[in-house]
Amino acid sequence: MHSLLDDFDLFIFDWDGTLSTSTALVRVSHFFKRRYNPQYIRRHLDEFRQPKRIDAQFNAEQARAADFAYTIYTFFVRPRLREGAIEVLETLKRKNKKVALFSDGARQRVENEVRNLGVEKYFDFIVSAQTLNAYKPNPTGIEAAIREASIRKARSLYLGDMAIDIFTARFAKVKCCAIGNGLDPYDKLVACKPDYIFQSTHALLKSLGKEK
Repeated sequence: MHSLLDDFDLFIFDWDGTLSTSTALVRVSHFFKRRYNPQYIRRHLDEFRQPKRIDAQFNAEQARAADFAYTIYTFFVRPRLREGAIEVLETLKRKNKKVALFSDGARQRVENEVRNLGVEKYFDFIVSAQTLNAYKPNPTGIEAAIREASIRKARSLYLGDMAIDIFTARFAKVKCCAIGNGLDPYDKLVACKPDYIFQSTHALLKSLGKEK
């Protein structure tokens, strides 16, 4: 039977809410940012859909400060992986697929969470919107991931749990797979018309098992 494994060679994942459980702090920060609102995106298409030139420099001093803040933060709030997340990543690597991470989250926080949760080995690389200074739904991060992986857009898939992820993929002209148990509710994702949608990461895992 046909599965996503037949159609794609590069799988680019969002992090918060898609592979990891979202914290209250992340939820609140998303709530107050207008660019996470589909209606706002539709009214400002020209503002978001053009990729930026990639010339950002990572600030090591900021990284050290973020690392300290993250250490304090995780003393109180421990991120966890979604059910089925490791199995999804293992399946993709076993099938020799390239796997990337593209997140709006602070670079140091995301990298620390990936390492601390023991899934660093599954990612070929991590792309930070913060480092690029190009936040979703701007498609620069997806464009950067595809260029790094040397995979055609037609063979690349972006997976996320929010409406903004669907728009980001659309602006990058790649297919999008929405995961319905993250930050945005399932019906909101359906309304944005992703190319694929699953109720949960675990449901995605079951789909990956349906091979020819």
